[in-house]
Amino acid sequence: MTESAYSRVAQTANPITKTVELGLVDDEDVESEGSAKNLPRLVGELPSDRQARRRALESRLRIAHAKVAALTQRPLVHGRCSILGLCVLAMIRSAAAYQGNIPGYSVYAMHFLTTSSDMICVLCSLPLFALGTRGLCVQKGCLGPMLTLVFAMSLVDLSAFGAYMLVATPRPLAPGSRSMVDVLEAMVGVWEWALLASVSLQLALCVSCWRIYRALRMAGLYAPEKPSDVARDRQKEISVLEIVCEAEDIESLEQCDLACCTADAKALLADEVVVSQDGSREAVKRS
Repeated sequence: MTESAYSRVAQTANPITKTVELGLVDDEDVESEGSAKNLPRLVGELPSDRQARRRALESRLRIAHAKVAALTQRPLVHGRCSILGLCVLAMIRSAAAYQGNIPGYSVYAMHFLTTSSDMICVLCSLPLFALGTRGLCVQKGCLGPMLTLVFAMSLVDLSAFGAYMLVATPRPLAPGSRSMVDVLEAMVGVWEWALLASVSLQLALCVSCWRIYRALRMAGLYAPEKPSDVARDRQKEISVLEIVCEAEDIESLEQCDLACCTADAKALLADEVVVSQDGSREAVKRS
């Protein structure tokens, strides 16, 4: 087979080659459609960058956890002691009721409220003080609601104590008993001491929860404002209003207060300008 025959067979087998050889594909048309080098490049993050960021985040987390552990050591101990004291109070109340020493009808509801608030505080705060700052209570974001609930129960306990001080009256003495112990028991019994101890222990538990919450928020380990603020020290002080409000609501209140202060300052400045202009006009008239 000659060379011309080979060329005819190749053109018949490959239409693209035949088309190019016949000149049907123009170079200008190919350039007008664009080339592959003009397409945008989709370059993702390199694996080395991701690993470096992960190592930096792990390092910040270790430092933040170590700092928080040092700051929350005493509040955790105080909170555990408060929970233990509330459990002991529950056993003392149970023993008094078992022996027939039941509070009067007029103060029964107050003692029921304070006993219920003690049990709620123990059940809600036990996960935090049992597992520490790395437990599920912090990881699941339950520390803020728990702090609000403990604060509310402390207010209930204080209200019950205040109502008891207004309503309660000393019990009558038994015939023929005039000892100092009998007089003290008639004035302040086991339920009264339990009420006073409950108020003190719940306040101590609420303060311990607030200190732990503040330390975690300042270290960026709980409810950071942005993902980039994780395990970074917070420069702005934590407001006490976060016990009953969300951080976003407090920021809105601060912005509203700032806007009101700015408006008041502008109005005061405008009044001063008007007063100065009136004074200058009067001075011109007098001259």
